[in-house]
Amino acid sequence: MVANKVLVLDGITPNTIPYDDLFAINKPVILKGLVNDWPLVQTARHSREAAMDLLKEHDSGNPLLVYRAPPEVNARFGYNDTCTGFNYASEKACLAEVIDNIAAQFSQQEHEYLYINSLRFDQGLPELSKVNTLQFEHDEFANNQPVPKIWIGTESVAAAHFDQPKNIACCVMGKRRFTLFAPEQVDNLYPGPLHPTPGGQVVTTANLSEPDFKQYPRLETALDNAYVADLEPGDGLYYPSMWWHEVEAFDRFNIMVNFWWMTASPYLGNAMDVLMHGMLSLRDKPAQEKAAWRALFDYYVFGDASNVVAHLPAECHGPLAEMNELSARRLRAMLLNNINR
Repeated sequence: MVANKVLVLDGITPNTIPYDDLFAINKPVILKGLVNDWPLVQTARHSREAAMDLLKEHDSGNPLLVYRAPPEVNARFGYNDTCTGFNYASEKACLAEVIDNIAAQFSQQEHEYLYINSLRFDQGLPELSKVNTLQFEHDEFANNQPVPKIWIGTESVAAAHFDQPKNIACCVMGKRRFTLFAPEQVDNLYPGPLHPTPGGQVVTTANLSEPDFKQYPRLETALDNAYVADLEPGDGLYYPSMWWHEVEAFDRFNIMVNFWWMTASPYLGNAMDVLMHGMLSLRDKPAQEKAAWRALFDYYVFGDASNVVAHLPAECHGPLAEMNELSARRLRAMLLNNINR
């Protein structure tokens, strides 16, 4: 694999993140040592047992979702052979139980894989969340405060997928590798079905670590255009919205905290709904009609919005004008009425 070089910024602290620069770069950026001074990172550096004890000390005792996979999956959480289900089981357990289960298997070379996936840090471990955080002072966060998540478990591989929010991922304990792909690589990544999906997001059906170019010939192009970011405890990684990423956690016990945020106002809704509606209404039309609709989408959706209304009196702009909460509500009501006819 010929990976692109990921830019590394040194000397960045939780209070000095250069958001304008990150947004302008619009590619993955490693923030070396970003959270070195977090109490959770400092405790984890002392020992994994100390980190485990700290997490257990703050365990609310409330059941949370955990993925459990047998040794034969080799840490790769994903689909079963037919993509109709998964190679792991989901269950509810309290955090202390999961940690004790992981610790009990430290002496075993062959062991189960346990993965607490995307737990709300500020809800599951609120006191720890308060003292292990970043500063988010930028206009982009005015309407969208970042959501902190914590990921805890054994070795794991989260197959390549995309998220709609932007992300800063902070490596707390255990080494991690992110393999990232720009959104235009989607065709080369062989996504799985839209349902079911591991963790709610469509993921690749290919194994990036052991690529089968006979079954997935375009995967070679994706890997040639990949960005690989290797993180040590204390490092952060910023990457933009919609970038595909596979995440590998290498140690017997791993902790990561990440911060997700959307850039659009919440009233604008979920763009995945547009994609699903497009599949319903456009995908199976004849090729010539699809080409015509592509031109309309380029004009009304992906093109310059000011150009669409430049020749029209302001009084008639309606949904063509810049969207606000009221116009979004009206347009949504119109759409619901049309869909339910």
